Amino acid sequence: MHYLLIASFMWGSSFIATKLAYAMIDPVLVVLFRLLLATLVTLPISYHYVKDGNSLSRQKWIQITFLGLLTYPVTYLLQISGLKLIPAVSAVTIIGMEPIIIVLVGLLFFREKTPVVVFILGIVAFIGVLLVVGKPQQSHDGISLLGCGLVFSSTIVMAFWIRLSQKFMRSMNVKIYTALTLQTGTLFGLPLMIPLVEQWQMQFSGQGVGAIIYLGIGCSLVAAWCWNKGLETVSASISGIFLALEPVFGVVLAVVLLKESVTLQSLLGMIMVMGAATACIFIPKKVEQ
Repeated sequence: MHYLLIASFMWGSSFIATKLAYAMIDPVLVVLFRLLLATLVTLPISYHYVKDGNSLSRQKWIQITFLGLLTYPVTYLLQISGLKLIPAVSAVTIIGMEPIIIVLVGLLFFREKTPVVVFILGIVAFIGVLLVVGKPQQSHDGISLLGCGLVFSSTIVMAFWIRLSQKFMRSMNVKIYTALTLQTGTLFGLPLMIPLVEQWQMQFSGQGVGAIIYLGIGCSLVAAWCWNKGLETVSASISGIFLALEPVFGVVLAVVLLKESVTLQSLLGMIMVMGAATACIFIPKKVEQ
């Protein structure tokens, strides 16, 4: 499960990197550039795959493209669109529901028999996330409701692509799958991303460029590969527990790198989330299936 931990850490660190990148360019451009960079880096992988005589059926190409769109541009765009309308702490709270959403999607749409202990751990992780991020700022206007709806939609989309990709990867190498979904998702996601750009002007900075590179190589490519690799050995429901570690890692890094303070409440929340994730490691294999 160390692959899932690495992915969660990188996605958690993306909160800080994204904040630095937003100071340089439009949020949608941040998504666009990080995906383009990851796509360029993975082109040699797909090139050698095709050169070696491998081919995919039309149906598989459609499936890869669909999963690529869900995994990257759709999920990212829903999150950043919501973040524009609601406080970050509210968005992180909603994202913290991912472990529970993954379990519910499995029960309702995939008829997965999820152990009760996994569902309980998901609830514990979500409560821990609530403690970590604190009390969200309340607002009763329609814009805030729309923002919450967009971020919540991203958790549902993520729950679906995690389960669908896990099934698909049973017949494809993780490295190839990661490269192809990144490339097709970026290519066919361009028509979705470009119209949403509000500001094309850029204010270049060393920190901003470094953040984009880290988001592209680390958070989009390496983290995606680690996550897909981790899904080979654990169930989707258990993998969802590790998603709750994202805000925990984000808070820890904010304390270390940005010298921000952490409250006793946040510390308790971190312990709950990390405890839930750690408990998953000891769940017997026969329970995960």
